Amino acid sequence: MATSGATRLITFTNVAPNVTAHSWWNNANAEVYRLNAWPKVAPGVAGSAEITKTTSVVHGSPSERELHFYVKNTGTTNIDIDVWAFWWNWTLESTLEAVRAEFNVPAIGGAIVTKQGIKLLDVAGIRKDGSNVAVEVGDRWHLGSDTKAITATLLGVLAQRGDVGWDITVGTAFSEWAQTMNNMLKETNFERLMAHRSGIVNVKTNEWEALGNTSVPEIPKRRRDFAYLITHRDHGTDPVVFNYQNANFILAGAMLERCTGKSWEDLMKTEIFQPLGMTTAGFGAPGTVNDVNEPWGHTDASGQRVANKGDNTPGLGPAGTVHASLGDWAKFIRLHLNGAEGSLTLTPATLSRLHTQYPTGFFDPTRYGWGWGFGNDGVGGVQLGHDGSNGSWYCSCEVLLNQGAGLLAVSNIGGADPQGGADNGKGDLACAKVIQKLREFYFHPWP
Repeated sequence: MATSGATRLITFTNVAPNVTAHSWWNNANAEVYRLNAWPKVAPGVAGSAEITKTTSVVHGSPSERELHFYVKNTGTTNIDIDVWAFWWNWTLESTLEAVRAEFNVPAIGGAIVTKQGIKLLDVAGIRKDGSNVAVEVGDRWHLGSDTKAITATLLGVLAQRGDVGWDITVGTAFSEWAQTMNNMLKETNFERLMAHRSGIVNVKTNEWEALGNTSVPEIPKRRRDFAYLITHRDHGTDPVVFNYQNANFILAGAMLERCTGKSWEDLMKTEIFQPLGMTTAGFGAPGTVNDVNEPWGHTDASGQRVANKGDNTPGLGPAGTVHASLGDWAKFIRLHLNGAEGSLTLTPATLSRLHTQYPTGFFDPTRYGWGWGFGNDGVGGVQLGHDGSNGSWYCSCEVLLNQGAGLLAVSNIGGADPQGGADNGKGDLACAKVIQKLREFYFHPWP
């Protein structure tokens, strides 16, 4: 048998004639492999075997897959049997096209980035529904709430230089309000805000109006007005309980602006984008309404697909308005894998803090901190991750710290909104499928 382009998955030892043996292979996907059973016998010795059955079992997440084999010795003597898997000429482009078709999304992209650089990156689909303009690998994608980890990293850069303290509280940042603001929020620091443990559970209409008040030309002033309103009312919940709210990062952004005298946007440009070489990074929906030079966002919420260039109000920036190409987003991920990228270096202490989840407790075991969700990578290591969406775009990432790799997925259509209940499209499902495929390829690469 020629085994070029194949991988041996498992070996069954000393299988008796007419006996069917059973075992399994972890982190597998039965769609990908053409399987063969091959008896291991000495030259001149007859032997035969066959795979009689395969099944797939998923435990929890898509990455926790087991491919079960039932292999029969169809010969007349005891033998060892190898199970070989042959590659279907897998490419990321063809995988993305298949995912795009499965979930009916306008466009999709994916990448694997390692400490050494980009291992895989490709895109598939069209920039705007109704056009025939194909997406390109350098196109920009809205990152939504994956902005949060970038804002937290901005804090780390400023803190390690001594410009801002990690432990500054809301009351310290806005000392002029300290005597009148909510006592719980007055004692809340960056760590609690960036872990969604501030006690904030909602945003009221007047607070959103202040954040989006276009009669106030300065966006930092809008955030400051928002900060005043949200810190001057009761919230009525225990801050040890996780409650995901964009308001936490908006308030943190306002604190950074108050402490530095610079806008969050300018800080992001000078402290993150420029040092990392993220030349495509910016804010809001990429491109303009006048052309199709960049992808458009899309939503299916009305029952019809609508292309748009809409976004959340700019004041929400620290919580979710950054856009960038896949390649530039990968530079940010590499910063977290290596501790250095471009001309930016995070000290070991800074990197350790940003990779430490907020302490969990009996009443709330949610693993989150510094703009990341925390989990296990399936092979004994720590995994950071987050999804992002403004309703018209979707993205997802997993950062496998112990493996030194990041998996990225993007789409120019929204997904199901767990808070608002709207079904904006299947961008969430498409991105999850891309992450699954990238994970399978990363853990089981082929020759």
